[in-house]
Amino acid sequence: MSIQAHGVSWSTAGRLIVDDVSLAITPGETVGLLGPNGSGKSSLLRLLCGLRRTTGGLITFDDTPIETLGRRDVARRLALVEQSATTDADVTVLDVVRLGRTPWRSMLSGWREEDSVAVEQALAQVGMGARRHQNWHTLSGGERQRVHIARALAQRPRELLLDEPTNHLDIQHQLEILALVRRLSTTCVMALHDLNLAAMFCDQLVLLKEGRVAAAGTPESVLTCERIRDVYGVETVIERSPHHGCLHVHYLPQKSPVGMSD
Repeated sequence: MSIQAHGVSWSTAGRLIVDDVSLAITPGETVGLLGPNGSGKSSLLRLLCGLRRTTGGLITFDDTPIETLGRRDVARRLALVEQSATTDADVTVLDVVRLGRTPWRSMLSGWREEDSVAVEQALAQVGMGARRHQNWHTLSGGERQRVHIARALAQRPRELLLDEPTNHLDIQHQLEILALVRRLSTTCVMALHDLNLAAMFCDQLVLLKEGRVAAAGTPESVLTCERIRDVYGVETVIERSPHHGCLHVHYLPQKSPVGMSD
């Protein structure tokens, strides 16, 4: 296994956010973290990459506790793409992607050929090579997200963690970004809101409810009408799409409370 969580918990201000979570991320798979707002998806991602320390349990990389690894060692192995990361600085696409090489360079080392190769390959993977000299502030939301992923790929990570990579993107760019992630050979773990996109692009799903794992497994085993009702409080009909073959969740209108009308 690449990354494992063993009974992991995390709390802040007396509130338990992640509660006894255990999971194993299989190398090469794309894993979706699902759950309502406040269910602990983003917090769990930050625990998995060491940005937060657990208050209980253990995170391991290949059986090595993350607490025993230095920040540089973790960053050389794993990259995180956070929500809506932005900057006020006057930078280009190339400037942003070059930041991904930081874990591999010392304060005194110069820019090396291997750094250039990693950056060029990352730009090519996300289709932004022709935009390398474009100013960051002229990019669309989808293009910025591609650049953030390129910056992460320039780290040459074994695992890529993404916190709601489709947030604030239109449908076309959501599909493009998730198709891009799906094509990567890197192990990917991403927090998502859209159940249908998760079913289309993820090998495995982890469904969280109030910080605990409500279900984990394939989309077929996790996305059931009963489980969605329990976790999200909505009624659904779930079918296999005749167009792409993946599960498709149809949401049913909620009944108005007695005595209320439109």
